[in-house]
Amino acid sequence: MSDATQRVTQALQAIVCNPEHDEAKIREFFSPQYRQYVDGESLDFRGFVEHMAKLKQLAESIEVTMVAIAGQHQDVLTHHHVAVSKKGGGVSHVDVLAHFTLQDGMIIRCEELTRLIQGAAEDSSLGHIR
Repeated sequence: MSDATQRVTQALQAIVCNPEHDEAKIREFFSPQYRQYVDGESLDFRGFVEHMAKLKQLAESIEVTMVAIAGQHQDVLTHHHVAVSKKGGGVSHVDVLAHFTLQDGMIIRCEELTRLIQGAAEDSSLGHIR
């Protein structure tokens, strides 16, 4: 596994799967110039931090299962599944295709498509909720 693919895998585990919202941890992996494009929605770094905070408010736990990962130079492509157990009850499963770009070991961009596989219809926005 390349350094870039390891870095993305570490970021998903440390930030998405961590039950606590930790902006300092986000800053360890994501550049302040970070941009994310999810299902036609655009988030800058601040928007991403807000997104993660909201997700942690809604979720009891989040699990990421990597289906496939490939990297070349500073680009990493992932296909992963996200299982979100919600505090109010219920579980949603989301299929994610993502293209991460890194610079100097930091994630600077992510282009992502998500598809709700199982869960409430309103959970189709879990990938960009704020």
